[in-house]
Amino acid sequence: MSLGSILSTARSGMLAAQRAAEVTANNVANANTAGYSRQRVEAIAERPIRYANGEFGAGVRITSTTRARDQFLDANFRRASSDAAGSQLRSASLARMEQVLGEPNGSVLGTALDAFYGAWSDLSARPTVGSAQAAVQQAGAQLALQFNRAVGQLDIIAAENSARLESTVQEVNALAETVATLNRQIVSQEAAGVQAPTLRDARDQHLDRIAKLTGAEVIEHEDGSVAVLLGGLSLVDGVAVRPIATNMVGGRAEVTRASVPGTPIQVGGELGALRQVANVDIPAMQADLDALARGVVDSVNTLHRQGVTWSGTPPVSAAAGDFFASDPLMAPEVDPLRTARGIRLDSAVAGSTAAIAASAATATGPGDASIALQLAGLRTTAVPFTAPDGSPRASESAGAFLQRIATDLAFATRGAADREVIDGALMTQSDTRRQEVSGVSMDEEMVRLIKFQQAYAAAARMINTADSMMQTLLDIKR
Repeated sequence: MSLGSILSTARSGMLAAQRAAEVTANNVANANTAGYSRQRVEAIAERPIRYANGEFGAGVRITSTTRARDQFLDANFRRASSDAAGSQLRSASLARMEQVLGEPNGSVLGTALDAFYGAWSDLSARPTVGSAQAAVQQAGAQLALQFNRAVGQLDIIAAENSARLESTVQEVNALAETVATLNRQIVSQEAAGVQAPTLRDARDQHLDRIAKLTGAEVIEHEDGSVAVLLGGLSLVDGVAVRPIATNMVGGRAEVTRASVPGTPIQVGGELGALRQVANVDIPAMQADLDALARGVVDSVNTLHRQGVTWSGTPPVSAAAGDFFASDPLMAPEVDPLRTARGIRLDSAVAGSTAAIAASAATATGPGDASIALQLAGLRTTAVPFTAPDGSPRASESAGAFLQRIATDLAFATRGAADREVIDGALMTQSDTRRQEVSGVSMDEEMVRLIKFQQAYAAAARMINTADSMMQTLLDIKR
């Protein structure tokens, strides 16, 4: 082995130590960069030189720069991130729906309902007093308004949920296009067998976001590209993208392939939560409010029609009509009168307090208050509540039914909040485990930097030694 070989071997060591130090410096510089994975230099021994008397090493060679990453930890984090994002979004949506009823500080609708029956109680004590009749009129109008307000706020939540569903689908499609582009770049750069860590980091950030939004599964191919699956169907496969869309399928808001709008795709993450809120949570609350409105309208109108109003001198009775009616322009449903959206005071009642009946048909004068007394008794009287198809749901007072609605919603909100905490903790644990592998530890990097510095110094000393040996030979020749 010649002195030149020693110099060459030492030089390769210096270059390897220098490259390793450069990568370490880059790790330190990106310690706080989101999505950055710790990089490391991969080195192998150079092919040795064989002589008759043995084999002698020829130094070290840098093969590539790779990143510290575990695909199984990535998969666990993406699943946990998807669950946490979905739980958080649904918890927030249920909390907003709870506020529609005025919870947790007390039901606004419940207060209006109680005031309505209380006004009838006051009228039963003073059936001929105009102010008592006006109080019933105002309480009825306020109750109808609170029903309308509750449905209006639900409409706002539904519209915002629908808009977010659409924008999220558009974001997923844009992310899918970016992943396909990165797939092409990665395959191109890694064709020579050298990894492209920076491009892979960028792709993983987009994959993390897709998983959070949709609960997608990621599969890596041997050529370095990835496939992204939604409900077992391909969203991205290499450079091919199959976009998704939102469509109404069977009256439900669903996520489908843009090319197959009639077939729903099973999704998780934020899209799954948005879908559940749109198809389950909001319709369920709407149905509860409509059932309550039907029960109140039917029970009040049934009794009110049995009463009579008085006018003239001497007073003459006339059959009373409905107390509540509806605005068909606001509630074009099949049965607009008996929905929370359409409930209004009957036009006669809204126009004059004289149309409010306090007396029964058998009364001999306006001093009778038996109808008002029965209407006041509805505060505690069990009445039937039905589903939209007419099937019975419950038989209890309106206040108890409203309390049941509020309690069920409170339990659902509390359950979603608890799930949010649990899923958030699991996501944090998964991220911590992933960061233990791919994150940058300043202490470790400083130790590695010292090691590479010493290796560089040792290789430099070897060059000095070889130079000294060569100088000695030159001195001998002189």
